[in-house]
Parts: sequence; structure tokens; C-alpha cells
Amino acid sequence: MDDKMSFKEGLRLRGSRGRSSSVLPKHYTSSKELNKYSLPTPSSIYITILCFLVFLYAIIVEMEKRLPEPLLVEDEHNYPGRFIAQRAKNHILNLTSLGPRPTGSFENEVLAVNFFTREINSIFNKANKIHRISTDIQKVSGSFPLDFLDGMTNVYRNVQNVLVKIGPHKESPHSLLVNCHFDTVADSPGGSDDGASCAVMLELLRVISRSDSPLNHNVIFLFNGAEENLMQASHGFVTRHRWAREVRAFVNLEACGAGGRELLFQAGPEHPWLMEAYASSVPYPLASSLAQEIFQSGIIPGETDFRIFRDFGHISGLDFAWSSNGYVYHTKLDNAAQIPLGTLQRTGDNILPLVLRLVAAPEMGNVSAHRAGNLVFFDFLGAFIVTWSEPMAAFVNIAVVIVSIYVVRWNMKDTNRQGILRRDYLRQLLFCGLVILGWWLLSLACTAAIATTLTLLNRAMSWFSRPVWILFLYIIPSLLVSLATVLLAAKRLKKVVRSPWLQFRLFWDAHQLIFTLFLFIAIVTGIRSGFVCALWVAFACTANVLTQRTLAKYRDWRWIFIPVGVMLLPYIQNGYTVNGALLLVVPIMGRSGSGNHAELVLSLIATTMFVLLLTYIVPMILLVRNPQRVISLLSAIVFVALLTLVLTPLGFPYSSDPQNPTPQRFTIIHTDRMHHDENGAVREHKTGFWVVDMDVNSPRSVMTLVPEMAQASLIDEECRTELYCGLPYLIPVFSIVWQTHWIPGPQPNVAIKTELTLTQRELRPDNTIRLKFSVVGPDHMSLILSPKTGVRLSGWSVDSGEPLQGITFNGRPTYFIYYSYASDPEPWNFWVDFQVEGSGNDSGSGNVVDIGLSGHFLHGAHQRSVPLQRLLSKFPPWTVTTGWTAAYKSYIF
Repeated sequence: MDDKMSFKEGLRLRGSRGRSSSVLPKHYTSSKELNKYSLPTPSSIYITILCFLVFLYAIIVEMEKRLPEPLLVEDEHNYPGRFIAQRAKNHILNLTSLGPRPTGSFENEVLAVNFFTREINSIFNKANKIHRISTDIQKVSGSFPLDFLDGMTNVYRNVQNVLVKIGPHKESPHSLLVNCHFDTVADSPGGSDDGASCAVMLELLRVISRSDSPLNHNVIFLFNGAEENLMQASHGFVTRHRWAREVRAFVNLEACGAGGRELLFQAGPEHPWLMEAYASSVPYPLASSLAQEIFQSGIIPGETDFRIFRDFGHISGLDFAWSSNGYVYHTKLDNAAQIPLGTLQRTGDNILPLVLRLVAAPEMGNVSAHRAGNLVFFDFLGAFIVTWSEPMAAFVNIAVVIVSIYVVRWNMKDTNRQGILRRDYLRQLLFCGLVILGWWLLSLACTAAIATTLTLLNRAMSWFSRPVWILFLYIIPSLLVSLATVLLAAKRLKKVVRSPWLQFRLFWDAHQLIFTLFLFIAIVTGIRSGFVCALWVAFACTANVLTQRTLAKYRDWRWIFIPVGVMLLPYIQNGYTVNGALLLVVPIMGRSGSGNHAELVLSLIATTMFVLLLTYIVPMILLVRNPQRVISLLSAIVFVALLTLVLTPLGFPYSSDPQNPTPQRFTIIHTDRMHHDENGAVREHKTGFWVVDMDVNSPRSVMTLVPEMAQASLIDEECRTELYCGLPYLIPVFSIVWQTHWIPGPQPNVAIKTELTLTQRELRPDNTIRLKFSVVGPDHMSLILSPKTGVRLSGWSVDSGEPLQGITFNGRPTYFIYYSYASDPEPWNFWVDFQVEGSGNDSGSGNVVDIGLSGHFLHGAHQRSVPLQRLLSKFPPWTVTTGWTAAYKSYIF
């Protein structure tokens, strides 16, 4: 039977009087033969394909874990000029042995600085004399607005930087900056964040300093001591250090996980030569402009020193971070043991040639001449980097759009030759497109319903320690909904198009056009990650041509492997991207706050990614003889999985396995809260424990083990009446962490008084009231101001720029100030101007502002009170706790 005849089989056309007629081959003999020919694929073949795709994804997961063989110190003589992972690991061990290093702590300001000074001097003593090496320790103060989280103004005093500059003896005016930070959050030894990066930099410095080849330009190694204070030390360097003026590009090393592969997730802005240097030098690439656009969109609440160098230093650079094993990020478990030697070797083997390539680049001598342009970039399975200039990417994308439209148009003409009118084909194509969008939405609705049900049954976050649950809870159900939707839609489609082959073609063309539309939108809006859609569309076009032209004569069960085989490459590449995203997202759900409904969020993210990943496979169910068998099998798998989750402990989200910890986080702050009225008298005084819920299971998960947690009450009403709920927020994360609990408890012994004093109230000629304040307290404080209705904050001495507004409180703006000092405490004095509307406050006697002041004891002997220590000691081993003492006072002036 020839190809044209095969497509005519089973077509039903509407006659001019609205009656239907069958258009069949002239030599057609029986409906039995037609049915056999039209549905050639056994259900077992379709199931095998699905299993094969799962197997491929499992291979992708294992590929992520592959790391190079690490080099040991004892092998160093065999590898001159190579990065030695074990030496870097030793640096991490020595640095983390100092303990947690919050800014202002003795461990950070003295012990860590001494450690780097000692190691740098040791490297200097053994350096090759062809290099010129300079060192410096910077102590710096400053302030800057930061439009991050809820928005804040960052004020700092006496934070420290340890700097090394290595370069040729004939001094160059151009330098490459390499940056890490050695400070940590409270209670964390900072093994990966960011001690490992600093250890990598020390080893880089050692290798470069012993090289026999002189550098063309300088390399500045910046070991900064206040990044966790929201990037204060990098701001101090780039705005105030004399070496900052000669920096032409930078490499920033960060971490949001321990181990794995370092991801290049930000590059630029502009300066495409930086990305080209990366692509041409690193042996183990991992980079994506898609990751950059997602990160810079603010979807993931995080920032690095990259932002400071870019926005305040106006420098372009490359930003790297580890993202695997984010479970230990910012916890006491972030130690040296969590960082594999292979991870350090891979990072060193990549960053060393990159640094040498950049410092030798001719562009370093005149970066302004090579500024223009951004690149679209992504790695292919970690093997190599694909880079396109934006014009080239636009050209490729436009070409793909044109080819896609041409292929669909040819299909339309082909079916017209077979007896289907063009308008009928377009009508059915539109119908199929709506069905596709419908099954996407239904899949999201179905998995959202599952997530909501699991949360209500207290079975949320089973995937946290066992990500395979995502397959059974969300991927298979979404696939099941998609298949059922297509089969139901096919019943309506058969009224016009009886051939399953043509039904499949319609769905394929509809998919292709939808992704073509997405690609067109990316072209118009300048979204660089449109390459993801271009990849799908280009291979869909290829499969379309092969199945409908070159190999159209084959119409048996083997035919289905043609589109499957063609789409394997984009499936593998995009599956590789999806796996990287899940490695990042799953641990984040354990610290995103209980009010953010981690189960629901993860279900929507996973469903969206896998519905798009498997979307081309779904219409193939139309070619299966017994699709009910596929539906039944998938339904049975989902049913058994849900029963297992509900009735067994296999769905418990957390683990205390020292090799693979997946702990539940608890942050508990022993707090003294005091509210003053307009006259300065205390109107309310509360003491107790503020439980900052880090995930959706808190505090319910430990109520039977920690009796005090059963007394925790949700803080709700105070959030409507008090500024920032009357709670000591250290940083402005109210929009993220807003659902928290309170446990009444004894008053903490606050070692250093936290106090705000109004030193002067001055009525100025322009109807402005200037309030002068003096603040004393510990080395980490926050100050929140909210002008009264009819009052506008018009200026202040906190920062030289326009005051940055944060979230609103009862319709009024707020201004969040984060203040810290690293040494030499003294009162913080500043003034604020308020512009009063109308004449009701001409005398300057009316109240103009509500103020909340918090003081935080993040380190030292006064960090934890005895009651707090006792409470934290009761938590089970599968949890990880952090806590400190804080004082909060509110005022009305």
C-alpha cells in the first residue's frame, strides 16, 4: 500500500450539505484490515518507551555526580603547575576549625584574618621571583541601598578585607579580580559557603605564584569578610580601595550547596569576551544563560557579590556557585566533610585556566572597546559550551520560526491533496492546540490537588529526602492526565479526522506551533533563553520532515521510534537542565518559609518542567492499540504510591544520615519585646521564643518530641497592628517569612543594651521636622521606620542617596536599615527629615514616625541563653537548629 493511500484511509469529510462521507483507498477491502493498519503499536511498546525515557533521565542524574579524580599532596611532584585538591581541602579544615565566623566575631575579625595572613605569607615566601606580590588588609565603612528581598539600606562600619595582588614586575594598570568571602552566618562553620571558595583561591594563588611564566596583567585575590551581612565588604572594596580602580573584570566564587559541579550562572553584563574565554579554557563546562535570567528575575531569593561589582563598581564578570547538596547550606552541617575532593579538583581545574586565560586576554588592556554585546550560552551535557552572540541567536531563532511555519504549511498542503480542506485542517489544528494547553493546565490542577491533599494529611515534602517521590506523586499523575485528555479529545477529533496517523500529525504540528509561538515571544522580548524553545522546534521540524516525507511509507509499529529517536537529543539536553534545576529547588523548599506552601510550589514547578519535557510523547498514545492498558498501569502506580506514602514511614521527609543529611531546619530566637507609646512609657512587654518556621511542616513535625513546640501560637493579629509584626527581623524577609510562631518564655539576659534615643527634634523652615537619633546595641542591628499618614520621609544622613522604600505597613511606606559593625563599638548617630503635609503639625510637636529597633547577638558568649540552649537540645537528630538572643523595641516620635 503506498503512502498517499495510507493517509486517505479513515478520513471523514463534511459534504456540502453537512453530511459526512468516508474517503477510502480504491483498493480498500475491509474495516478489519484498516483497523489493523491504523493502530499498529502495542501498549507494551509505548510503556517500553516511557521506561526508556525514565532510564535516560536516571543516567542524567548519575552524570551529575561524576567528578574528576582528585590530586593529592603526595602526588604533587608528578603534576607541576596543577591544582591540588587535597591542599585546598586542608585549607577548608583549618578555616572551619575556627568555628562559625559572623561579621564582628573574634573568629572572623581576628582568627580568620590571621589564618589568611599566615597562609598568604607562606605562599609569598615560596613564590617565583618573576612575580610581583603585594598584600593589604582593608578596614572600611560605608552604606548603600540594596533593592533585594523587601528592600533595605545597608550601613556598615570597620568590616575587613584581606587582599593579595600578583602581577608582573613591570606594573600593569589592569587587574582581574577573584573574590570569595570567609564570613559565615550564625552557627555555620561555612565549609562550602564560602570557605571552600577561599581555599580554592589560596591554592590558585600558590600555583600561579610558582609559575615560570610572568603574567600579562595583575590578579587581585579578594578574601572579603562581610558577605553574609548582605555584601558589605565587597562594597567597601569596590567603592573605597585604591586597587579597585584598576579592576577590569572579575570572577566571583560562591555556593548555595556543598559539592557537585560549579555552575556559571551569571556573566556580564555585556563583554562577551568573558564568556568566550570561559568556553575556550575550561575542561568541565557548566553554564546557562537560562539560569542567569531565572536568577536575575528574583524568582530565587538570593544575591552574591556579583551584584555589588556590577552595580557599584560598573565591572563585568563571571559568577560561579555550587548548587548540589543545598540541604546543609547555612547550617552547622556545612563542614569540610560535606565537600568531596572531586568537587574541589573540578573547580580548581576550571578556574585556574580561566584566570590565566582572562589575565592574558588582549581585551584586558582596553575593556571598553570590547564591551558591546551579550551572549546566549549553554553547555551540552557538560561536554562543551555553545555560545551565540545576540544577533546570531536572533538569526537562528528567526530561521527556526520560518522553517517551522513552512513545515506546518507543507503538512497542510499535503493533507489538502489527500482530501481535507485547508480550513478544516486549520480548525482541527486550533482544536489540538487548545487541547494541549488544556492538558497542561489540567495537569497543574491535578498535581496541585494532590499537593494540597498531602499537606492536609500531614504528608508534605516526602520528596525532600527521596526526590524519587516526585516521579510517583507528580510526574506520572500529570502524564496520566495528559494521556486521558488526548484520548477524550480524540473522540471529538474522529468526527472529522478518523485516521490516527493524521490525528497524531495534527497534535505534532500544534505542539510545534505552540513552541514556535513561545520562541517568537522570546525574540520580540529579547529573552535569551529562547534557545530552549528553538531546540524543541528545530528537532520537531526534523522529526516532522522524516516522518511525513522521507520515511512516510513506513506505517507499522516501528514507525513510532522515528519521532522518539529524533526527539531524544532535546529530551536529554532539557532533562539535563531540569535535573540541575531540581538539585537547586528541592533543598530550597526546606528553607523557604512555612507560609510559602513548599508542597504546592514544588508540585507546580515539577509538573511544569516535566509536562513540557514529555509533551511530544503524549500524542503517541493515539497510535497505541490498547491505550486503556497504559492508563490502567499508570493509575495503578499512582494509587500504590499514594497508599505507600500515607500508610508507611517511607514518606518521612527528613534524614540524619551523616553522609546524606536532609534535616528539617528550625531558627529560634530568644526575644525580649518592648513597645513604647507616644509618651515613651512601656505599653507592652513580652518575652519568649520566636520560632521562624522554615518549611511547611514546622512546628507540627516535632510537637510530640519537643513539648514547648506544642505551645507555639501563630503570630497573626500583631502583624496587622505592629510594624513588622513587632518582631526582630534581622533582614527584610517579611514577604517571604511571614508565617511564624511564638512561645512565651522567660526573659533573656541581654548583655548589651539595645536602645534608641531621640537627641534633638528640630522644626525647619520648609515645614520639615528633623529628628536626630543615637543608637547603641550589639554589632548586628536593624532599624525600621514608617512615617505616619500625611508624613513623608524626605531625607536622611543614613546614606547619601534617595532613601529606599520597602514594603508597606497599613498603607504606609516602610524603610528598613541593616546596620553592623565589625569592631570598635560606638553610638550610631544619624538624622531623618520628615515632610509634614498641611499645617496641623506646624509646631513640630505631632508624632511623625513609628520606629522598630532590633539588636541581635549572633555570636559569642551571649548568643544563647540557658533557656534557649535547653530548648534547642530537645530537638531530634533529623533536625538542625540555629538560634540567638535578640531585643526588640518600638517607639513613636
